Amino acid sequence: MTNDKSMLPIGTVLNGRYIIRGHLSSGGFGKTYLAVCRPQNTKVAIKEFFMTSANFRDADGVSVSTNRNYTQQFCEQIVKFRKEYERLRLISNVHVVNVYDCFEENGTAYYVMDFVEGTNLEEYLKKRNAPYTEIAVYNYLKQILDGLKAIHSKDLLHLDLKPANIMKTPNGYVKLIDLGASKDYIGGVGATMFTGVALTERYAPPEQVDGSFDKLGPWSDFYALGATLYRLLTNRVVPTYTSLYEDHTRDKHIALPMPNVSDKTKLLIVWLMNTDRTRRPQSVDDILQWLRNPPAQDQEVTIQDPEVTINVPGEEKRPQQPPTPQPRPTPRPTSQPPTPVSQNDKFSLLGCFYMIIMIVIGYIVGTIIIKALL
Repeated sequence: MTNDKSMLPIGTVLNGRYIIRGHLSSGGFGKTYLAVCRPQNTKVAIKEFFMTSANFRDADGVSVSTNRNYTQQFCEQIVKFRKEYERLRLISNVHVVNVYDCFEENGTAYYVMDFVEGTNLEEYLKKRNAPYTEIAVYNYLKQILDGLKAIHSKDLLHLDLKPANIMKTPNGYVKLIDLGASKDYIGGVGATMFTGVALTERYAPPEQVDGSFDKLGPWSDFYALGATLYRLLTNRVVPTYTSLYEDHTRDKHIALPMPNVSDKTKLLIVWLMNTDRTRRPQSVDDILQWLRNPPAQDQEVTIQDPEVTINVPGEEKRPQQPPTPQPRPTPRPTSQPPTPVSQNDKFSLLGCFYMIIMIVIGYIVGTIIIKALL
């Protein structure tokens, strides 16, 4: 629960049936509440659109007003907020929180989500104070990928994937929550309909941190996925993308130390967290395909330098797969059989005989001439 004083007061009734029972989180572009829905008193989570830089509460503590310098921008964003909700409500997946209601009230807009009972993976990690096992992480990974595929299939991006936004339910499922940062995505265009860009440092990829909206895509969520896996498997602070960029080692072991993590998993994380978005997986299917054909564990691991790219003119650029281990080359024999000599290179015996005769004749003739002169 948060102590943000700009949150709605406990007991506030929204849309005539949602009663605020608690404050869950607050960010630069929205606030999230725990509420109950009458008459069944079902627990729900409600996201309120609230721009910290533009909005403030009126004296009643409920109504939202907008700084006059941001009035037009705020009105435009309300419309986009509703459009994004229309996309979010189409997602039906057991690993993604369900969004099912949207309304305007108090000078702003709200949408309603299922409240997920359980604890997020970041809280579990802090309680454990030890890394998760690879078996557990791969179990979570498959569920997370299923959820991301459902989100991406609706041309949406999550854009705030991290352990704190992955809930573990009492029945053992994991579920992606906090879709407030999600954005429309158009292939070849990037993210659109921005209601603000919320991000979490160290989990957000370079293109998101830099505000390069046209460069955002599924690969942006995959960078955050790699950071999430790193955090869960090491219990270490995720490095900044600048640290990754400055690490010129082939396996990024300086920026991404991963003791007791298998080579296969290291390869996957380095691939996901490539600072070059074009060299990350481009779709969930890319990752699933790699997981179905992992590198053999008994082979030498060779990781290509992710900063080196060779472009072939006229060849379509394809997403780079994580480098797979290559077997050691079979050494060539140090000694080679002698190279056959051509018949033309052999001396002829007959030629040798003629040469000897010519030498003898020359010697005799020379001797005769010398004696005649004397």
